[in-house]
Amino acid sequence: MQDERQRQMIAKMKEILQDDYLQLTVEGYTLHENLDDQACHISCTLRDADGGPLTVEGRGVGAIDAFFAGVRDRLADDYPSLRSIGFSEFKIEGLLESDVGPDQTLKAEAEATVGILNSKGKEFVFKATAPSVSRAGLEATLQGAEYFVNSERTYVRLHEILEHYREEGRTDLVDKYTDLMSQVVENTSYSEVVERIKDKVDGAEDDN
Repeated sequence: MQDERQRQMIAKMKEILQDDYLQLTVEGYTLHENLDDQACHISCTLRDADGGPLTVEGRGVGAIDAFFAGVRDRLADDYPSLRSIGFSEFKIEGLLESDVGPDQTLKAEAEATVGILNSKGKEFVFKATAPSVSRAGLEATLQGAEYFVNSERTYVRLHEILEHYREEGRTDLVDKYTDLMSQVVENTSYSEVVERIKDKVDGAEDDN
């Protein structure tokens, strides 16, 4: 769950990226927690909807902090903008249901809230509800990672689209996609991404 502005941005990213929109799920994880020094180590297997498994390992103060660090570090080489975001908060709320299942167990769910700060100190909030605290926390954190990965993918795609329409002299479409890019830039810093694009363009020119 996200606020309305984030939902609108996700809809725009899906429209632009289409089949390239990243969606990850958690297949399973193992957790080791040292109670003396309050350190957690998590090893988790993720799966892309259109790809193979992805192994993530992280350390932190608590399972969610460790998971966030692991996902960010695992993906940051491909998506450098992830280095500009940080974990800000984690809250959990138990949502008890009064219904009793056929096995005489009480149905209950937990709602996790994860906060992530961008490069400008703006907080983005992600929520997930699941039958267990750990699953809800992992899913909310994964929502955040997906959001920023897809934001970077969208930024790169918009840059490609803009260059295409600039070459064709389509000023009307240049204005449209420039506006979209300005909205995506509000998510976080893309300074390293810009440098990568520049190096790629310079390399292509040298080859010619």
